[in-house]
Amino acid sequence: MMMAYGLFIILGAVVLMILEQPEENLLVQEVRDLKAIFLTENPCVEESSLDSLLMNVLSASKRGVAALKSDSVECNFDFTSSLFFVITFLTTTGYGTTVPLSDEGRLFCVVYCLVGIPFTMLLLSCLTRALLPRVTHTPIQNLQVFWGLSRNHAALLHCSVLAFCTATLFFLLPAGVLCLLENHWSYLESLYFCFISLSTTGLGDYLPGRTQSQAGRQVLELATSCYLMLGLIVLLVVLESFWELQQVQAILHFFSGPTWLGELKGVGLDELVLSGDMAGPEEEPHYTLPISTISPTFSDSPATPTVELPPNVDMPPMATSKEKVSPSLRPNSSPGLH
Repeated sequence: MMMAYGLFIILGAVVLMILEQPEENLLVQEVRDLKAIFLTENPCVEESSLDSLLMNVLSASKRGVAALKSDSVECNFDFTSSLFFVITFLTTTGYGTTVPLSDEGRLFCVVYCLVGIPFTMLLLSCLTRALLPRVTHTPIQNLQVFWGLSRNHAALLHCSVLAFCTATLFFLLPAGVLCLLENHWSYLESLYFCFISLSTTGLGDYLPGRTQSQAGRQVLELATSCYLMLGLIVLLVVLESFWELQQVQAILHFFSGPTWLGELKGVGLDELVLSGDMAGPEEEPHYTLPISTISPTFSDSPATPTVELPPNVDMPPMATSKEKVSPSLRPNSSPGLH
């Protein structure tokens, strides 16, 4: 398992290197050409002074201060922006475009998140557990009862519909709305933002509302905050639903190796099959109760059969000793019968 995950990481690094390195080289060359053209057109500007100015501007930009806007001042810590920062911080999304500027703010963020992040994870987990029976278990049972499907087929059908609805409502449609609101974003860039946000990656290269007015930016930040909280709850429910599929548990059992012991989500290892309908019908145990057991009594006298009856059979007692057996019932021990 660890080896497969390591190979997966290496593959991702290699693919990114092949795709992004040419683009990075082109961008670096473009910036250097622009700098050279500026210095040529403005010979009175020293290169060291220009480098110092660019470093200060870039440092301020990383801390959320835009130095290129002269018509309006962007406020990153009004109430709406602070609420947006807190939600992105507690959900571990953290776009990185807004950061605390003071030492007191940084210390508060450390203490606040030590309590807030576990509290947020606990809240999301409780909401997921509360919604799972209504969103997943009940529909699966209804598919079994009304459609006559097996549990495995019902779970597969329900998870497919749930995944389709989630992808449509929380990825495809929001990406279309962002594409309309942010004119400089393509649909792919909007979809990329939705995925980066709900996966709690939050790279911060795209953030809605930065080109809008102050009021428009606040509305988009509030909408994004609600989108993050609701989307994370829905995604956790979907993941829990897929986790309960027998196919998923069988894959986990396959990668875990033969030493996997115990049960996964209440399903025994003998039930982890790729399809619940592929297994043969379960054999019901057959319980048989012996009517009687005949055992000989060993003594010096000729063998006399003894009848042992089950305790729940009411019959008159029968004599088992030779003193109480009538002569007509005794076996004939004459030599002629042997």
